[in-house]
Order: sequence, then structure tokens, then C-alpha cells
Amino acid sequence: MPLGVEIPLKEVKRYMGYHGIADISSDTEERIRKAVDQVSSQSHPRIVSKEYPVTVSDDEIVIHAGNEELVLHSTALARNLKDCCGAVLLAATIGPACDMLVRRAGVTSAADASIYQAAGAAAIESFLDDYNDRLKAEYEAQGLFLRPRFSPGYGDLDLGHQKDWFRLLDISKQIGIELTDSLLMVPTKSVTAIIGVGISENRTACTGCAGCNRHATCEFSKGSNET
Repeated sequence: MPLGVEIPLKEVKRYMGYHGIADISSDTEERIRKAVDQVSSQSHPRIVSKEYPVTVSDDEIVIHAGNEELVLHSTALARNLKDCCGAVLLAATIGPACDMLVRRAGVTSAADASIYQAAGAAAIESFLDDYNDRLKAEYEAQGLFLRPRFSPGYGDLDLGHQKDWFRLLDISKQIGIELTDSLLMVPTKSVTAIIGVGISENRTACTGCAGCNRHATCEFSKGSNET
């Protein structure tokens, strides 16, 4: 099952570390296009999501999940979810094909392996962006607005909350992602996230890389010099 959405070449280049660099060799350009084509055609994207009521205070978020109340402590996430009454928890993957392509390429070329890694990272983000856009339209038709995606491990939200996502969404059973003891997901091109739902737009909420406390040092941070 193909990915179904375009993988932007500029995003692949960004994940490769080409910030604002226009003079990439024609050979590298061709390798990038080949990787994008293969990742796109061999992906098997899957997603699971569920909306829960939430209560938000200064640095505490309570997700009311049936018989369980999950408490998250994060100033950045609380800011993101300010004035929200609900939140969508989700998990998504593009499947194991990208990992296989990376391993196969790595046998002969570390450079090609890094290109496939970058293509896979751009692919899962593109897939989620498309899902986000469709979800946004659905909620806005009901007079509701969504906040930007926020993932465990981002900003000051503890990566350990991956376990909570896996438990609440039954991720392994629903879409086949496994969580390792070191909190890494397999397939590796997988994402968990929370999306706030509110009755008004929150223009002061976290809006991506600029809201992360690793923004200044992250080599993958989206900057103003993207091409």
C-alpha cells in the first residue's frame, strides 16, 4: 500500500542536514529521488487515534480516559493545550519497509542509508501532516479548533509517556508498532502524539520547533533558511 501523500524533497534534504544549501550534486539529487520513490511505493501506513476529555492547568494535563486518569507534567504541553476541552491521542507508522531499505542500503553505502533514513523521516511527517489537515477540517466543521501535534519526548514532556500511549491506544495490536525497553518504536518510522481540541484558536500555543527546549542545538530544527 503506497504512502498516498507526497514526500517533499526539501524535507528529505533538511533531515540530511542540507540547511539552505542549493548546490547538491546531481548524483545526490538522483539518489534522493530514488529513495523517495522507493519509500513512498513500499510504505504501509497505518494510524490509530482516540479523543479524550482533558483538564489543563499551569504545568499539569489530566487525560480522562474512561476508568483511568492519566496525569502529564509539562509546561510546554500545557501551554499548547491551553483552553482545550479534549485531545486526540494518536500513533502512526509507515510500516517496516523503510527500515529494510535502510539496512539494505547500509551494506554497500552509509551515505545511501542516511538518505533512506531521511526519506523515511520526511515520509511519516508528511503522512501525519495530511492526516492532521483532514482532522482539522472535520473538527472545524463542528466549530472546534486543533492545536499543533505534540509528542512524548518533545520539549519537557517525558519520553516515558510512550508507555501510556501504547496502553491507552493498544498500539501494538491495532497497528503493529512495538515499544522497546529503551522506549524506541519498531518500525522506527513511527510517531505518537497528542493534538488538543478547543472551541477557539490558541495563537500563543507551541507552534513546532520554536517551542522546543532543544531548538537551538537540534540539527533537524526547522529554521528560516529552508529551501
